[in-house]
Amino acid sequence: MPGQPTILLVEDDAALGALITDMLEDAHYAVDGPYSSLSDAVAAVAMHFPWAAILDIHLHDGDVALLADDLEQYDIPFLFCSGACGGPVVNAHPQAPVVPRMEMVRALIPTLEKIVH
Repeated sequence: MPGQPTILLVEDDAALGALITDMLEDAHYAVDGPYSSLSDAVAAVAMHFPWAAILDIHLHDGDVALLADDLEQYDIPFLFCSGACGGPVVNAHPQAPVVPRMEMVRALIPTLEKIVH
């Protein structure tokens, strides 16, 4: 729908991507993605400048460190939603909240709302 804030979704697990998309749409967000590759996600940021982003930390083609750097440079808020809740990518972006996959259903939308408001 026009006028809805757009959230970039980067997730390489199709089932999780579908679940997160449904959660975001139920919360009245538009979804750009899910993108399962780093190159597609980087291109999407350059083309669409989302309102915020949800990033899986590890994709099939690498981690999202460069994408997180780009989002930070463009001043686009983001959070990590991943089974891997630590490591160099998370440490390099301490301002980005981490939502563990086990807490996703309960915590994803409230955490997203905190970073965009």
